[in-house]
Amino acid sequence: MANYEPFVRSNYFQVLDPAAFRSWCAERGLEVIDDEDPVHGTLYGFIADDGIPDDRLDDETDEYVEIDFYAELAAHLVTGWIAVVREIGYEKMRYLTGYTVAVDHAGETITLNLDDIYALAKKQWGEEVNCTCCEY
Repeated sequence: MANYEPFVRSNYFQVLDPAAFRSWCAERGLEVIDDEDPVHGTLYGFIADDGIPDDRLDDETDEYVEIDFYAELAAHLVTGWIAVVREIGYEKMRYLTGYTVAVDHAGETITLNLDDIYALAKKQWGEEVNCTCCEY
């Protein structure tokens, strides 16, 4: 049996409170990355090799509860900055996946999925074209 192996990376963006952002990343299993920008100062981002977290351990109940990752991330963003989060993954060579989500400081998101290419190809060249999926 094969396991899904996800990898995540964000772009760099300004955060409201670097210490709070670092703490949030640690709680979510994300590794903080940073970069010095000559105009904007220190910009932050993250990487992970376990996918985008969708839950957290509740200390009071000792149970996992769902989280809204992008709403949580949005709360750290400076107004006018967009965080772009990309996840790619694979299960052997059977399934290769990828998507990107952009989120602003208010929590509004835009998502692009690699699998959207099938509908786009049909739209571009017509429903009569043949196109199989890139999967096992």
